[in-house]
Amino acid sequence: MVQPIDLERMEPAVEPVEEKLHRAVRAAIGALPMIGSPALEFFNSIFEAPLSKRRAEVIRQIGEGLNDLIAQGIVTEAGLQENEAFISTVAEVCNISLRNHQAEKLEALRNAAINSALPGCPSDDYRQIFLHFVDVCTVSHIRLLKLFENPNQWFLDNNRAEPYRTAVSLSQVVEHAMPELTRNREILDTVWADLYQKGFVDVKQMELVLSHESCFSKQTTRFGSKLIAFLS
Repeated sequence: MVQPIDLERMEPAVEPVEEKLHRAVRAAIGALPMIGSPALEFFNSIFEAPLSKRRAEVIRQIGEGLNDLIAQGIVTEAGLQENEAFISTVAEVCNISLRNHQAEKLEALRNAAINSALPGCPSDDYRQIFLHFVDVCTVSHIRLLKLFENPNQWFLDNNRAEPYRTAVSLSQVVEHAMPELTRNREILDTVWADLYQKGFVDVKQMELVLSHESCFSKQTTRFGSKLIAFLS
């Protein structure tokens, strides 16, 4: 019988930067004359429990995903313990997760950790670039990439009506898919320019008018598709 991972004893291999900072601040506050102890108790009451809870939840979710892979016979616990790429990815994911609270980013990080356990996961360079991207990107970056990886499928999955015109622009596609983004046009333009500059999408100008067929075809590059697969 295949033994699942005991989630109670899962710990990241590397202490997150946030916890190092937490210890340093605690030490600095504790060293203050007169006010050290009260201030330290106040600091701990605000940060210690929430950070520990956030890390524990990330570890739990990764562990559940890994147990599914073990149950399917795709990976083994012994193999994971020897998988340096996987261990490094989980450590980095735990680190990044402490700096983020949005559900979509946390889900992407969880998926990245689980996908790093699979045979044929991206190489170290790809993984480090992709994890850094998730760390600094916004949720809008991820949403736009998922939309333009397969626009037709996205509209079907999300039960949205396509703009039925013979010619449309990518911004009009976004307007129908995510109207809240077009209401903050400076954010949309900044995010799209960022995706283009990083080589994740093909089209530079969102206002470029294309045929309906072209606009609803895949707009992500091969590099962008690798990123989406890693986070899915």
